[in-house]
Amino acid sequence: MATPVIDVYIKLPSGKTTTVNLLPSAQVVKIYEHVAKEAGVGVGQVQLKYTGKILKKQNTLGYLGVCKETILKAEVIPLKKINIYVKKTGGETLPLTIDNTSTVQEIKNQLEVKTDSEPAKQILKLSGALLKDNKETAIEAGIHDEALLTLEVKTAPAEVVETTTTVDDTASATQIDEEISEEDREAVLSTFDAAGRAVEVVFSFDTTGSMYSVLTQVRTKLKDTVTRLLRDIPNIRIGIIAHGDYCDYNKYVLRSADLTSSVDTLVDFVETVPVTSGGDTPECYEWVLRKAQQLDWAEDSAKALVVIGDCEPHPPSYTDQNINWHDELDVLSGMGVKVYGVQAMNNTDVKDFYQELAEKSGGAYITFQQFGLITDMFLAVCYTQAGSEQLQAFSEEMEMTGRMTEEAKAMFSQLEEVKVKEDTETDVEEHRETPQRYKKCDWWDVTLDHGSPQYTYDAQHDTWSPFTESKPKRWSLRKSFRKWFRK
Repeated sequence: MATPVIDVYIKLPSGKTTTVNLLPSAQVVKIYEHVAKEAGVGVGQVQLKYTGKILKKQNTLGYLGVCKETILKAEVIPLKKINIYVKKTGGETLPLTIDNTSTVQEIKNQLEVKTDSEPAKQILKLSGALLKDNKETAIEAGIHDEALLTLEVKTAPAEVVETTTTVDDTASATQIDEEISEEDREAVLSTFDAAGRAVEVVFSFDTTGSMYSVLTQVRTKLKDTVTRLLRDIPNIRIGIIAHGDYCDYNKYVLRSADLTSSVDTLVDFVETVPVTSGGDTPECYEWVLRKAQQLDWAEDSAKALVVIGDCEPHPPSYTDQNINWHDELDVLSGMGVKVYGVQAMNNTDVKDFYQELAEKSGGAYITFQQFGLITDMFLAVCYTQAGSEQLQAFSEEMEMTGRMTEEAKAMFSQLEEVKVKEDTETDVEEHRETPQRYKKCDWWDVTLDHGSPQYTYDAQHDTWSPFTESKPKRWSLRKSFRKWFRK
C-alpha cells in the first residue's frame, strides 16, 4: 500500500493560498520550489515558516511534524547586494559582493577566481562554524552584510618517501607528527570522507526483551566509540533510534536522537532510554523505516540506516497507517539511504526480511549471536561508509588485537562486499532484481493480509493508542481552517 499523501496549505505574501500534495518523506525543498513558481521568484528568495520557525530545505515533512492540512506561511525575501569579507589563513582579507540569495557554492566560485583555489579544497567558516552545505543561501547560512568569513585551503598530501627510521629518531618523529596533526588536523581529516561527502549513520535498536541487552552493551563503550569516529571521520553525524512495539504505547513506541556530532547528546540518549516489553513477535520495524525517513539527513551525504533486530515486521493492516515495509524501504533507497539488515540470534524464518533490507538498498546483511560484537560492528559500518581504506585499517586492527573471531570475519566479508559493489559502480537496481524472494505470509505479501487495525496513530502528538472504530470529526478542523483564512 502506498504511503499516505499529505495536503499542505501555504499562505503566500499576497494573501492567496496554494496547496501541494506530498509524501511525509518528501523534502521541504519541494514546497520551496512550488512556492517560488507560484510567486514568480527564485527558490533562494522564498522563506517558509511553520509554528514561527524557518523550515530547512533538506528536512522531510514528517521530521518537522507537518501533517494533513498543515498551514505554512511563505515569505518572499527582496533581492539585494551585500558586501562580505573573507580572511585567508595568511591574514589577507578579500572583499566580495554577493546577492543575499547567493549559495555557499557561488561564494566559493568567486573565491576560486580571486585565490586560484578549487572550491572543493576551500574550507569556509562563519564565526568558527563550518559552512558545509554548498546549496545553502547566504540568508540561510546567516551571512549578512559586512559579515567576516575565514578561508582555509586544503593542500595536497606530501609525497611519501621511504626512509629508514632509527630508534633515536622515534621521539622527534612522533613530536613532529603530533605538531602536524594539531596544526592541520581539520584540513587533513576533511579529506577522509566518503568520496568528498559527509557520512551519516543511524543505528536502530530493538529495546524489547532480550534485545535490550544489545543497547546495554553499546552503553559501555559509546562515548569512546563516538569520540573515535569523530576523530577518524570528519563531518560524521550519528543518530540512534530505540523502539519497542505498538503495545508499548504507555511507555514509548519509538524514540530517537537525531543525526548529530555531539557525543554528549548520543550518550545521554542511550543512557536514559528504558527497556520495553514488546509483547510477542512481530515488532514495529516498519515504523522504524517510516520514522527514519524523517530524520535530518543531508542531501549530499553518504547515508546508512542500521536495523538491528531478531524478528519480523507487522503486516500493513496492523495499524490504521497501513504501513508496508516494502514501500518504506523503497522510499529510503530512493533517498540514497543504504539499509544494513543486522539479524541477531538465528531465526531462519525472518532471515529474508533482513536480507531484503540490505539487498534492495545496497547495504549489507549481517548476522551475530554474540552481543559483544556490537561495538565493533558499530565502528565497522561507519568505516564502511567512510571508505575502503578505513575499513581495511580497522580490520587489521582487529586482527592484531585478537578480536577477529569467525563471526567478525563473516561481518567484514559482508561489509567488504558492499564496498566492492560501490567501487565497480554496480547499479543498485540490479540488486533489487536478484534474487527474487517470496514469503507466504501477511507481513511479506499484502494480498494475504486480511487483518484489521489494532493501533491508531495521533500525528499531532506523535503517539499510538489501541484502535477503536470511532472516527475523529473532520468538520472541526475544516471549520477552524476556514476561520483562520477569514482573518
